[in-house]
Amino acid sequence: MPTLGPLMLQALEKQDMVLAGDILLIMGGLTIIGTLISDILLRLIDPRIRAGALKG
Repeated sequence: MPTLGPLMLQALEKQDMVLAGDILLIMGGLTIIGTLISDILLRLIDPRIRAGALKG
């Protein structure tokens, strides 16, 4: 099973824009979900981060 890099390159070479768009959509969604999970875990682990820290 090919990884996403070569699969994306192959899709672009064959002008399969549906597959290329799907790969971008999935990778973008996974990036956002990963960042959200990272932020939540950091909030739970680091006591210096408070929910109201940005309030004036």
